[in-house]
Amino acid sequence: MGKSQEVETISNGFNRICAGTTFTGNILASSDIRIDGVLEGNVTTKGKFVVGETGHIKGDIICKNADILGKVNGKIAASEFLALKSTANITGDITMPQICIEVGAKFVGYCNMANGAGNSNSGHNSNNGNNGNVAKGKGVMISSDANPK
Repeated sequence: MGKSQEVETISNGFNRICAGTTFTGNILASSDIRIDGVLEGNVTTKGKFVVGETGHIKGDIICKNADILGKVNGKIAASEFLALKSTANITGDITMPQICIEVGAKFVGYCNMANGAGNSNSGHNSNNGNNGNVAKGKGVMISSDANPK
């Protein structure tokens, strides 16, 4: 009676594809996603995206934040932060404003430290002889083992 109220439904749920599962198709979600199996398709989420150590993505990823522990063959665009853990194996271009790369992570592609996934600058930065792996901007953190074994 009176004023109508619009209610935006935001899922606080968590989506997961377990190890031993293969999913073919695109995923669009507003909540966090973790992939420990195989995904053949693109992912777009407003939440955090995690690829577990046994996870393998064959497609592009657009997300807010990402932790990559497994394998990705495709582009990754994170609007806030991307973490490549020591077991990560990425083949494809990455775009994000901040990144952390642990020792042991493997990455083949271009790194564009733009203001996030929504940046329309799709051109590659000049690599200045760096074989295409370029990180420009603020927010780069590269982990190192200060106590070699």
